[in-house]
Amino acid sequence: MQSLLLPPSGGGATSPTSTLPCGLGRRGNRCSFLRRPCGKSGTTPVARPRRNSLNSVPGVPRLCTTCGNSSRPWSVACGIMLEKVKEETTMQRRGLVVLAVVLFVGSMMGLARAEVLLRFTLHPQVYISIPRSVDVSVSVDRGEGATYDIGDPITIRFRATRDGYVNLIDYLPGGDVQVLVRNRFVRAGISETYSKSVTGPGGTERLVVLLTRDPVSDRDLERFIQAPHQADRIFHAQYATDRTHFQVAARMEGTVLTLEPQTVQIGPSSALVFTASLSTASGQPLEGQELVWSTSDGSLATARTVTDARGMSRNTFYAPAFSGTVTVEVRFLGGVRLAPSSAVATVEVGQRIVETYLSLEPAKTVLASGERIRVVAYLRDREGRALAGRTIEWEVPQGTLSATSSVTDTSGRAWVFYTAPRVATTRDFDLVARFPGSAQYAPSEAFVTLTVEQARPMLSEALFFVDFSSGSPKHNGSRLSYQGKVVSGFSVNDVSLLEMRRGEVLEFYFSPGGVPEEGAVYLWVQGDPNTRVQVTLNGKDLGTVPAVTGLLAPGTEQGLLAVAGDFLEGTNILRITAEGPARGVVRFQRVVVVF
Repeated sequence: MQSLLLPPSGGGATSPTSTLPCGLGRRGNRCSFLRRPCGKSGTTPVARPRRNSLNSVPGVPRLCTTCGNSSRPWSVACGIMLEKVKEETTMQRRGLVVLAVVLFVGSMMGLARAEVLLRFTLHPQVYISIPRSVDVSVSVDRGEGATYDIGDPITIRFRATRDGYVNLIDYLPGGDVQVLVRNRFVRAGISETYSKSVTGPGGTERLVVLLTRDPVSDRDLERFIQAPHQADRIFHAQYATDRTHFQVAARMEGTVLTLEPQTVQIGPSSALVFTASLSTASGQPLEGQELVWSTSDGSLATARTVTDARGMSRNTFYAPAFSGTVTVEVRFLGGVRLAPSSAVATVEVGQRIVETYLSLEPAKTVLASGERIRVVAYLRDREGRALAGRTIEWEVPQGTLSATSSVTDTSGRAWVFYTAPRVATTRDFDLVARFPGSAQYAPSEAFVTLTVEQARPMLSEALFFVDFSSGSPKHNGSRLSYQGKVVSGFSVNDVSLLEMRRGEVLEFYFSPGGVPEEGAVYLWVQGDPNTRVQVTLNGKDLGTVPAVTGLLAPGTEQGLLAVAGDFLEGTNILRITAEGPARGVVRFQRVVVVF
């Protein structure tokens, strides 16, 4: 039977290193009145509660944990033995006692991390044959048979109808067994909880709770774990059990791992940089994930790398000194919710070929959205000589290239035109140039990081207006609708105004040709006392403008500020609503929207 290491129990802890022969029953020993001494090697004797009490109290029988012999005058009979152990292991015992106290207190609070104690698969038929007693119960927060994803929190609740000691065993789907609660003393009718995170793997996770009058020894607990349906043979009816289970869903998101170049030819003892890219199946780059590299021959600069914000990671391969076919493999081992993936590249190591060097010279590295620049690549050998007639391949994640490949001229130059994308926020992009190599020349690549700045609004119009001064409405928007009637006589210039009663609305549609960074709305409004207009832009409240009670005159206009978030790409809607007393009227001459 496999040995079982348990966390400290509520009934006391023993040192696994402080062992000594049981001296009960030896000649000259004060415990010689016992009939069957064992003489076995056991742990330091510990206290055991009386049968009629569930609490350890001074003066209770003591026992050897190997043979089970007990005697009331234990402190007299075995004191010499205990003192000897204390002298030999003083410093060791101090550390063990501190550890035992920490684990015990953590277990009582439901916070101690459970350790994997042994591997044992609980057969479903054995599980359903475990008796369910009314004296103890165990449940999970979502109910029996519920489904949890890996990483989900779970709260386990257990309760007893009589005082006793509880052991809570967790049979994990993968075959590991954990003891979550070890010999915790519980009072009748009081519920206790244990919280943890679901770790997986996927499958059925089963929980079994054991309630006993006395603390359970390590040996008996191991026997119970391996045969929980036969507890009668171990505890002789002085126990109660209950069980519950839940499903663990191993919900995984697929990943895609690529390795470039996939096939390449290099010379013996040459070096080559490989680029691995990791993303989800939907194309989202995975940052901060560890990749494991290996090669069938030659060597790598490092065995492990971590992906950057673009999901990319680079590693240098050093070819062996002889010819042959070599494979380079990169693996992502997966995560809690990420499936593993891998990629393999083939390297043909042939005759020694000439190393090449590729460099890039962009016209500039900081671009405005939509800006077009020329990027020049220079290809040379290790002696600095230009390599003409060689194809350079170009690649960039966003934006537009004038060509995906170009050929070097007599100066070893090849170029391409790059048009930056329009971005809402400033972004960085890597433009990569790659020489794939040939039978004579080794491959090489270079990249440059281009910063594309946030797109600035390009407005076709800087001012929009609605004006009733001439007696008929005039505007330069795409649409105008309003309620009310046109009147005159309420301005020093004797112009016309739109008279609106409470609740009547004017709506003005306009398209600035972009998204303004900010703007302002100016209104000329006259009306009865306590009247006003409510102004909204694309459903967002800009504010309230009170009506001028006297005659409208130059300088009586009022303004409201509009910020970038108030405007939309395309058509914008300005809405003006009359407010005030039931019989009050508002007279509106004009509104001007400026950016």
